[in-house]
Amino acid sequence: MKLITPQEAEEIMLAQTAILEVETLRLEEALGRVLREDLLADRPFPPFDRVTMDGVAFRSSDLDGGPLSLQGIHAAGHPLPPALQPGHCWQVMTGSIMPPDCDSIVPYEEVKLDDNNALIEAAPKPGRFIHREGSDAAKGDLILKSGTRIGPAQIGILATIGAVEVKVTRRPRVSILSTGDELIPIDQIPLPHQLRQSNGQTLISAVQAWGAAELSWQHLSDELGAITEGIRKALESSDLIILSGGISKGKKDYVRPALQSLIGEPLFHGVAQRPGKPLAFWKAAIALPGNPNSTLTTFHRYVTPLLRQMAGLPAAATVCFPLEKAIARHPFLTQYLPALIKPDGKARSLSPQNSGDFLTPLSATGYLEISPGEGEQSHARYL
Repeated sequence: MKLITPQEAEEIMLAQTAILEVETLRLEEALGRVLREDLLADRPFPPFDRVTMDGVAFRSSDLDGGPLSLQGIHAAGHPLPPALQPGHCWQVMTGSIMPPDCDSIVPYEEVKLDDNNALIEAAPKPGRFIHREGSDAAKGDLILKSGTRIGPAQIGILATIGAVEVKVTRRPRVSILSTGDELIPIDQIPLPHQLRQSNGQTLISAVQAWGAAELSWQHLSDELGAITEGIRKALESSDLIILSGGISKGKKDYVRPALQSLIGEPLFHGVAQRPGKPLAFWKAAIALPGNPNSTLTTFHRYVTPLLRQMAGLPAAATVCFPLEKAIARHPFLTQYLPALIKPDGKARSLSPQNSGDFLTPLSATGYLEISPGEGEQSHARYL
C-alpha cells in the first residue's frame, strides 16, 4: 500500500468508527461520561429575583434622609416575606428571595445599624445586587446539549434541574496489546539487551487521561501464533484494540499477518508522517509503531479522535499557534513535534533526538503538526 496523508488516515478511521450505545446512569455515576440527550431547564433560572449581597432591602421612595425601621431578617430558604410597612426595611441575606415590594439593596458596608434602625449611608441604585428571575435561562431552555462531556460544573447543573438519571455513552472496551521480546515487566532488572515494558503503561494512562473506558492490557511475545491468539481473544471482547509494536517490516513483526488472518487486509498501512510512518488500521484495530515517542504521538493524533467519535463527542477544534522559531518542512512527510506553549503565546518545539527518545518531550504539553512542502513553517496546528 502507498503512503497516505494524516488527513486521509483520519478520515478513513472515523468513517469506520460508530458511536457506541447509550446507557442510563444515576447522576453520581456520570462524571466523565458523555451526555446523549438534550436537557432542558425545568423552571426559570434563577427561579426568583435572587438577592446577591448581604445587606438591607427597601423601597427607595421611603428614603427621606433619616433611618429606616428594621422589620426583620429575610434569609435564604425563607418563603416570600409579608408586605413591607412604610418607612421600614428588611435585612436580607445572599440567596434569599428579593421582597417584591422592595426595589433597592444596600450592602451592610454602606449601612449604619442599631437594634431597631438602619441609616442608609450611600445612594441606592435600584436593581443593584438583584439576580433577576429567568435572566440565566427560561423554563424549557436548552441547558446541556447531547455530546457534552460531564464534568463537575455539569454535575452541578444536572443536580439543579433534578436530573436524577442521565443517558450517556457506554464506556468503550479497549484492549491494549504490546509486543516485543526485548521487553520485560517493570519490576524486573533488565539485562543489557532488555528494556522494561513502558508502552503498555503509557497507553493505559493515555486512555485514562482521555476519559472513561474499560481497559485491559496484555504483552505478547514476538511469535505469530501468540500474537494471533492474543488478537483473536481481544476481538471477542473489545470495541477497539490498540497494538504497540510489531507493525514495521522486520522479520519478527507479526501484527499485520496476524490481523490479516483474522479480519483481512488493513484499510491502510503506512502514513506519510514522522514519527509513526508504519501506522496501520483495521476496523476496530489500530497498530501503532513501538518506539515510545511514535506510540504516544500517534495515540494523540489518531486514537484520541477515534475515542471522541465512539463516545459521541464532537471533533476537537483546530488550534494554531505562532512558532517561537520557524521549522523546516520535510518535502513529503508531515512532522509531529512535541511542544509547549510559552507565556507569550508562541509554541516552542521540543524536538526529540529520534523516535525512541522519550526524555526530550517530557515537558511537552502537546504536539505541533508541520505540513510537508518547501521552506519553513512559522505557524502550526497544535494537538
